[in-house]
This record gives sequence, C-alpha cells and structure tokens, in this order.
Amino acid sequence: MDNGILLDIKNVNKQYPGVKALDDVSFNLNRGEVMALIGENGAGKSTLVKILSGAIHRDSGDIVLDNRELPARFNPLDARKLGIAIIYQELSLLPQLSVAENIYLTREPVFAGVWINYRKMYRLAEEQLKKLKADYIDITQKVEKLPLPEQQMVEIAKALATDCKVIIMDEPTTSLTWEETDRLFEVIQNLKSHNITVIYISHRMEEIYKIAQSATILRDGKLVGKVQVKESSSSQMIEMMTGKFLTYNERPHDIGKIDYTGKNNIIMSVRNAGDGKKIKNISFDLYKKEVLGFAGLVGAKRTEIARMIFGADKLQKGEIKKDNKICSVKSPSRAIYNGIGYLSENRKEEGLNLGMSLKENIVLTDMKKVSRFSFINYKKVKDCFFKYRDSISIKGQADSAVSSLSGGNQQKVAIAKWLHSGCDLLIFDEPTRGIDVATKAEIYKLIRNFAGEYGAAIVISSDAAELVHVCDRVLILSRGEIVEEISGNAISQETLIKSITGSKKGRENDR
Repeated sequence: MDNGILLDIKNVNKQYPGVKALDDVSFNLNRGEVMALIGENGAGKSTLVKILSGAIHRDSGDIVLDNRELPARFNPLDARKLGIAIIYQELSLLPQLSVAENIYLTREPVFAGVWINYRKMYRLAEEQLKKLKADYIDITQKVEKLPLPEQQMVEIAKALATDCKVIIMDEPTTSLTWEETDRLFEVIQNLKSHNITVIYISHRMEEIYKIAQSATILRDGKLVGKVQVKESSSSQMIEMMTGKFLTYNERPHDIGKIDYTGKNNIIMSVRNAGDGKKIKNISFDLYKKEVLGFAGLVGAKRTEIARMIFGADKLQKGEIKKDNKICSVKSPSRAIYNGIGYLSENRKEEGLNLGMSLKENIVLTDMKKVSRFSFINYKKVKDCFFKYRDSISIKGQADSAVSSLSGGNQQKVAIAKWLHSGCDLLIFDEPTRGIDVATKAEIYKLIRNFAGEYGAAIVISSDAAELVHVCDRVLILSRGEIVEEISGNAISQETLIKSITGSKKGRENDR
C-alpha cells in the first residue's frame, strides 16, 4: 500500500431486505485528509460510516486501515481500539460525569489495579484538550453544564485519547452558530496538522468548500466518484449526487416583488409584543405573498418569538392583528383557528407523531374535515393523503409509519399537515435541518409556493444561504429584539453574516 494511504475501502457491500444499501463501494483516504462524504438521504452514507464504526457489519468487501486488514465483524469499542472514532449529531457523552471522566471512560488510569488515578486522568485530559486549543474547559466540570460547542470538544478529545487515526463527523454543525462553526473548522485544521484523517458528512455545500480537500459522492448505494473540492463546482457535485441539474443556490426571480403599500396587503401585524422576560417590544408587519426571514445567533430568541406568535408560549404584552383584526393566540388551537401554523425545528418530537402512519399525521390538524358525527371517514383520510402525496411529492405509503421515512420526506408530511389545516400563515423553523441538497431545493420551492398561493410565510434559519434563497425580507434579531431589517436585492450571505456577527460584535449569546 502507498505510504500516503491510511484507509482503503474495497468493494464493500451491504444488503437489507429489498434494499441494496451499499453496492460495491471502493475508495481510499490519505493521512491527514479531510474528505466530505456527501449524497442524498438514503444514498448510503449512514450505512458506510456505521460499518466503519462497527455499529453494523458489511456483507462483503475489505477495509484496510494503516496496512492492517480489519476483521469482517467488529463492534464500536473494537473500532475505537483500531483507531476509528465517530462523532454523531447526538453526542454520546454521559452528562452526569465530569469532562475528564468522559474523555477516559472505560480507559481510566488506575493504580494497584483497582483504584482510579484521578490525578493522572486529569493531567491526561488536560493534555488532550490542549491539542485542540480547548484547555480553557474545566476538566472537573460536569458535561451537562457545558454549552454544546464545548461538549463537541470533549467528544473530539475523547476520540484523540484513544489514539484514533480516523474521525468521522456526522452533521457536526447542525446546532452550532456561525462563530461556533468557525471554531470547529479551526479544530479540524488542527487535527489535519496532526495527520488525523477526517470524514466529514454535511448537507451544507458552503461548509464542504471551507473545510474539505476532497468529496466522495454516493447515490443509491453506489459510488458516483471522488472529486477534488477546489476543482469542482457545487452544481457539478449536486448533479453527481442527484443525477439531475439543480440550481438551489440561485435566488428566484420572483423574490422581492411584494406590494408593501396599503393596510389590505398586510396579513399579520405584530405590535410591541413581549413575554415579560427576554422578548422586548417586537413589532413588524408581514405582507401577503411574502416570505419573511428571522436571522440571528443562538440566543437571539428567534424560536421563542415564533412560539409566542403561535400561542405555544405566552404573549404577556402587545397585540397581534391578523387580516386587520386583533386575534387571540392564547394557545396553539386559537392560533390555528386564526390561520397560523408552526412547523417546529424539532419535527420528530414536536412536529410529527412517529408512531402513527403518514395518512394519520397529515389529518391531525383538522379531524373535522375527515369525520362526521365524531366518526372518522377513512376513505377521506386516504384521499387526503393521496392529494398531498401527489402535490408535494411525498415518497411513502399511506399506512407506513412516518418514522420509516427519510428526514426530507418527514418534513414534507409535516408541511402537508399544515396545508390540511387550512392555515394561510405558516412559520417554518429551521425547515431543512438534516435534509439533503435535492430535498432542500424542493422544500424551498414549497415555501415560496405556500406564500404565493396561500398567504405568507416566516422562515427561521441558521443557514444564511437558505435565507438568501427563500426570503423577500430578513429581520436581524439579537437578545429578543429586532435590530436590523434587510430587504430585496440587499439580501446576500455576506450581508447577513456581517449583520449578525461581523459588524455587531457586541451581540452575544444569552441562551
């Protein structure tokens, strides 16, 4: 094997009943390489990294790590010992234990073969954090008391403590701000300088261009190719991922063509709204056919404002007018009655009932439309499913559990649920979190179509590119207040990021 090659994957296959998850996948990685692993949901990325981390076993094929052929079957603990660590979106730390105890969990230094040598463990933990330039973290602090970015540092230090050669990062920036993401990128560059190979999974193309040298692209379980990132355009990589040409980064021509004159064009008016705590005197108008963006750092209270408008959190002061009439939002049911819907950022716990079928989830917001005298008409329920399956391209069967769908299709079911409710104002909170590029393009189109056909939309997003693509106007929020408004052609990634982080350095997280 070439001395530069650290990991060599040869002809790996994995079959599930009715689905070939991986089909003869082969590629290699050099020492210190940062490789993006990209593809649509269901392309085989998760299956591949689960095989590498020992969570599942390959059916056939070979994996060679540092000139050593890995056994056909090994578990996650074996993988760590072999030199492969994975950091999932949901961190695998024990919150009640200290930073040092988490870093050396199952590998605690002992004396007399029995007692944990805490002094040595603390010293070693500090050394691991120092490698990441994160030795500001208190190694005696319980992990549950740390903010998410620091928890990620602990997870990475835990991987380094096993003398790992390969670190797999699965959507690591999903819950991070732009500033925290930049800090993580610095850490990845530091890992690269220590000859540690990083496999980076992300649906955000701008991140891939910032951090990765190469990109390995999967589609329907097959390797489409491995490209050098700097030599490839985003449209080329997206075409390889999807098999079709997409222009999801282009700003649609109809954006900004909103009639901002006259009271009759205002669908909702919020005046001096607040929760008596963190949200102060929020005032804005939302116009018919408009997509309004909420942008800001974590702690800006974007979601809290949306929940207050929807009635999930209490409105303590101010008023909300809908169609020029004062409306009650004392509860979500009153908000729905007034035509306001809220698509939660946490779709699995708040947006959908995972134990129910697709058709049942869709009709939950208005059972009266599919029932008579308190008896459900199941033919109407099914007809309702077919209507939205066809109109917004849901991939799934009426009776299938919604938990069986990909993230993108789950989001489409959640959108269908609100379309069924008859709302004309829908709040989309982080609408494409964890969703692949192709489905993102579909969700963006759905948001624009909803505003154009039904009424208006509010989009809360941590992704500047997303706000550029879908919004007619963006409100910049900080500490529960609106501090700036950007509209029309002035909306760009550079402008948004500068407004949120660059020129407003006094704005800090308060969550």
